[in-house]
Amino acid sequence: MMKIKNLVSAKLSTRTAILFGAALFAIAALCLLCARYFFLQNLNEIEQQHVIQHVEQAEKMIDIAVRQQLKRSFDWSYWDESYQLVKQGDAAYRERNLYYDGLQSLDIDLMVFLDLDGNVAESIYATEQDKTVPLPAQFRQRLLAPEGLGLKLAAEIEDEAVTGNAYAGLLRWGDDIMIVSVAPIRNSLGNGPVAGWLIWGRYLSEVFPGQYSDVLATRISLAAITSDANTPYPASAALQSDNSGEYLTASVILNDINGMPLAMLNSSHLRTIYQQGSQLISWLAMAMFVVAVVIGMLTLLAFRLKVGSRFLAFEKGLEALVRDRYSAQMKAEGSDEFSIIEEVINQTLTKSTHSNSALNDVVQKFDALYRTSNLGLLMVLDGQIVDANDTIAEILSYPSGQGLIGQSLLNLCPASSHQYCKVEALTQAVNGGQRHFDTELLASDGRVVACKLEVMPIKQQCGEALMFSIKDVSRQKEQEGLINQMERYDTVTGLLNRQTMLALLEDKLSSGQRSSCSVVYIRIERFSNIVGAFGHQMADEVLAAVAKQLKSMSGKGLLGRVAESEFAILLSDDNYFAPYRFAKVILSSLGKPFQVEGVELRLSASVGLVLLPTTTMSAEQAISAAEFATYCARTKKSRIQFFDSQIEQQLKSHIVIQRDIANAISQGDIYPDFQPIVNSKTEEVCGFEALARWHHPELGGISPEQFIPLAESRELIVALGSCILEKSCEFLAQVNSRRKELGLGALTVNVNLAGSHFSHPQLLPQLRTLLERYQISPKYLIIEITETMLIDSNPGVIQQMQAIKNLGIKLALDDFGTGYSALSSLCEFPLDIVKLDRSFVQRIGQETQSEILISSIVNMSKALELKMVAEGVETKEQKQTMQSLDVAAIQGFYFYRPMSAQAAMEVALQVCVEEAY
Repeated sequence: MMKIKNLVSAKLSTRTAILFGAALFAIAALCLLCARYFFLQNLNEIEQQHVIQHVEQAEKMIDIAVRQQLKRSFDWSYWDESYQLVKQGDAAYRERNLYYDGLQSLDIDLMVFLDLDGNVAESIYATEQDKTVPLPAQFRQRLLAPEGLGLKLAAEIEDEAVTGNAYAGLLRWGDDIMIVSVAPIRNSLGNGPVAGWLIWGRYLSEVFPGQYSDVLATRISLAAITSDANTPYPASAALQSDNSGEYLTASVILNDINGMPLAMLNSSHLRTIYQQGSQLISWLAMAMFVVAVVIGMLTLLAFRLKVGSRFLAFEKGLEALVRDRYSAQMKAEGSDEFSIIEEVINQTLTKSTHSNSALNDVVQKFDALYRTSNLGLLMVLDGQIVDANDTIAEILSYPSGQGLIGQSLLNLCPASSHQYCKVEALTQAVNGGQRHFDTELLASDGRVVACKLEVMPIKQQCGEALMFSIKDVSRQKEQEGLINQMERYDTVTGLLNRQTMLALLEDKLSSGQRSSCSVVYIRIERFSNIVGAFGHQMADEVLAAVAKQLKSMSGKGLLGRVAESEFAILLSDDNYFAPYRFAKVILSSLGKPFQVEGVELRLSASVGLVLLPTTTMSAEQAISAAEFATYCARTKKSRIQFFDSQIEQQLKSHIVIQRDIANAISQGDIYPDFQPIVNSKTEEVCGFEALARWHHPELGGISPEQFIPLAESRELIVALGSCILEKSCEFLAQVNSRRKELGLGALTVNVNLAGSHFSHPQLLPQLRTLLERYQISPKYLIIEITETMLIDSNPGVIQQMQAIKNLGIKLALDDFGTGYSALSSLCEFPLDIVKLDRSFVQRIGQETQSEILISSIVNMSKALELKMVAEGVETKEQKQTMQSLDVAAIQGFYFYRPMSAQAAMEVALQVCVEEAY
């Protein structure tokens, strides 16, 4: 005890020398301990990996034996004699095939044949006396018990369609373990039905580890375990060491054919590497410790002689400085570290005389910054405002900062923000690392001002104050609210937008509400016609009216606008029929006439339904599926379509079409078929209409109603039109060239162009190029356009039409009568032909007014010097009516269906022609 006290009172140089020596010894000892630990740890890990590899190798050997037995059993299970045995019986089968030497050559101990009812058709078992007997009853019961093969065979037998699965694994067999395989019995070709099962068994002890002793490098053993369900077993290899530490054992659990724990596979390895390494590191540690002690003593002696003297001189200098009360400077000698410290002390004494004046300057600058800051500043002590600048007074509508001094901080906080006005809570939050807060403050006129608050604790002589930096963010909050509104809601209807609907639906699905959730998708049909007829402003008003109508019906459902004229409603209802009934109400309501800006409209819609409890779709997939269902609903009388397996298959086809259409257009896989047009008087072919066709390698023939709208939406319609136009011109040149050789007149070819293609700047150059390349007379090429193009026409479109006319090419108005145009408007456009839509022709014989209407259209066309072509003529009555009305040409299935270019060429060369238009 006296020695320790003497050490505490010793000089700094003495204590430093002693502590330095002790630290040196401690570092050496720590390094030795760490080296020993990590070295032995690495050796231990190496031995563990080694023994685990061996036990896993042994496990793989067993698995190989199991799989090889199953593979060999197929030679017998796919044998016609085995098939006949379980199918019809064979009394001589045992005598021919089942004997002891046969079992030995197959390396098995039992063989059992079962029919489809699970009855034993034949069996053989090798006894310990090297004899064979039919499988004893107690063994048969053990083999077919539930803990044996009973469960798997029962599942196969109870299944209506026997799948013929094969199984193999391990099975407890008394005190031993047996490798068991089950193979379905079929005919030798393998194409017949399953007639039963073949079971092979072999004692594992005869195979393992004896046959693999040359491969396995460690001591391997098997230990049976009880089948107690409450006993936990490791999922992977477990390691353990014996009490002496001489052996390291790795164990894995072997499961039986039913997946239940069966036996423990152990691999033991002698720990020679670890033991030798431990002994080596112990000797090395002793040698290093002796060397460290010697070096430490020498270093301590050198430190005492060389560094200790400077410590003594430095201590004397400090004692003199304290005696003079810091009025005199220390005497700096030499150029070592101690002299640097002495110089620093001298400079510190010199600079301390200027501290008070500099501090006063800082206080004045801080006060100026405090008063002129563009942030509101408050100083709060014990819950009372002790100082405030004019900026915070301006934010809170006070005359000056003086008006806030002396008030309680609670006076500035509305009820919603009291948690930020309690000094204790603020101090606790600041001490926890939180400095920034979003809060609201109460202005003098009662307004609530949104603010960002930064709190900084400041220590003062009278306690700890809080400095508040306050920024007015009211305008920013308003802008954020507006941005959030625009991000979440549709600007036209005020409904939720597509992204918000997807997010809300995803939340419902992820929170376990799928069982009661369904998607109702509403598409307003032919909405583009409304845009074309009345303009975008009117169309927006119509959308707003529809949204209001849907909102009144949706109740608690989530309603959103997810596309231009498409809406979605998320329903939460456990009733399976609720979405369908709701869809019928929607269609009934939308089908009633209503007025928008004085115009009476009647809308038609299609509804797609997706019942999410029957699917595993994501939100995006569910909305897309419902959207696709609306396309399919257009062809149904009810206009409602559930997304079922059939529609799902159509959607998959739609996705394939989307994937391949661009490549099909670029490689010319979409080609024209040609439908003949006949002269109504002579009924002879006078021309053809080119109709785009696509034969997909996976899906077969694809309807133009599928791929043409898709090409328009993918902006591929111009490329598609160009491809069909060029192939049609090539066909026209070939046909008329051959007909000219035969002395026959020329035919025409009609080619349909989309509105976007018709307005494309490269259309005219392409037409000139094609006319020149194929040497076509332009009057035999007819470009067909739609009424929608005329509705949306502008001076540029009319100029394009006139430019095409100037080339000598004729223009035809296709599907006349399906849009909003009138005959009186046809004189405004440079047309040559009007093609009457098939909907007019189909009403012949059904409505008495149809012939009167068609007659009026034909007469009006003649008055405008426009040729009339009737489309969709399918019956004799329709043909005769068109002829009686003096229609120029007829097109329809009554005469010809669309045909390939080769078939069209044959038709063109077999008939005469009389020009119809």
